[in-house]
Amino acid sequence: MTKWQIGWRYALLLLTVFALWMYARVDGGSVASSLFYVALGLMIYWTLFLIWPVTSAVAERSVPGGMLVAGTNLQTTLSVRRKFPFLVGTVEVIEELPVELSDQKLNIRHHVRAHYRRAEKIEYVIPSIRRGLYRIPGCVIEIRDAFGLFMRRRFFSVETHLAIEPARLDIGLPSEDDRGDGGASPISLDLRQSSYTVVGVRDYVSGDRMNQIDWKSTAKRQALMTKTFEREQERETTIIFDEGTLPDEAFEKSISMLAEATDQLTRRRLNYRIHLVGHGVQSMSLPLEEAKLAHYLMTVRPSRTRSFIEAWEYSAKALRLSGNVLFITPRLDEGNEIWAGKIGQEASVYVYTPERREVR
Repeated sequence: MTKWQIGWRYALLLLTVFALWMYARVDGGSVASSLFYVALGLMIYWTLFLIWPVTSAVAERSVPGGMLVAGTNLQTTLSVRRKFPFLVGTVEVIEELPVELSDQKLNIRHHVRAHYRRAEKIEYVIPSIRRGLYRIPGCVIEIRDAFGLFMRRRFFSVETHLAIEPARLDIGLPSEDDRGDGGASPISLDLRQSSYTVVGVRDYVSGDRMNQIDWKSTAKRQALMTKTFEREQERETTIIFDEGTLPDEAFEKSISMLAEATDQLTRRRLNYRIHLVGHGVQSMSLPLEEAKLAHYLMTVRPSRTRSFIEAWEYSAKALRLSGNVLFITPRLDEGNEIWAGKIGQEASVYVYTPERREVR
């Protein structure tokens, strides 16, 4: 109710009381006097209702701790306690929730006891929460007088910040025995193990492992010879994520697949890189940028405005890929397949879509 609405209603009541007083003075009867005193009493009540701190209260909100996952229901408790008693008609508490928070329309309104003094606990469920970062600014208390003529409204700043991660969609990554360089040599997906190249031989020394003996050189020289090795540079698994163009169910599933893939690689304690292909190409090095990745998974929206292969060549044409490349995309089209074919000449490319989530 606006101040203008309150003002004209209050002015109309004043005129009514004045008119009854004039009528009582002119008529002089008991009926006219009774009407005047009743109207005067009501006027005093409404005046007190408008100036008394009936909306003064303390409000608190609590949500479960721990990780919040998209698609689940969020149990919420709101506690409200009025500070000063007063005779009122109805008290209604309204939650100010972001419309993007849930897949369903949210209209959280609860009636509480009109004459309460102790804290009233309101429990409700926010169904099917969506991934993202949200801020619930507060709640509103609406109080009407006993006759429903006036309504007072007050906003209470009860901030609650929600960080909702994407759900995990099962995805089958390559095993640690898969080859990772297009088939030229066996490279383990377990990047904690460095690969070594044989560069020569030397005389056998007591304590050398038997599996390191070069038997061909031993046969030629008629003495035990041991292989010498040179450590190769460690390789990283690379994830290429296509942000897509449409904020549909397929895009959300691809986000869930990306989250699951990163979880699996982290559990294997691997180093890996992620190239995010949207309007441009941005890269992350994991596990060094875990916080940046977590924020990205909660807030990313489709941003690619050109074809995938155009976006890649525009921003990352000089980027060389090798080893195992995990390509995650909302949908596979002709452009994606052409790109995967080109990359597949230098690396082992595994393509994942919402319809295909296993290694093939």
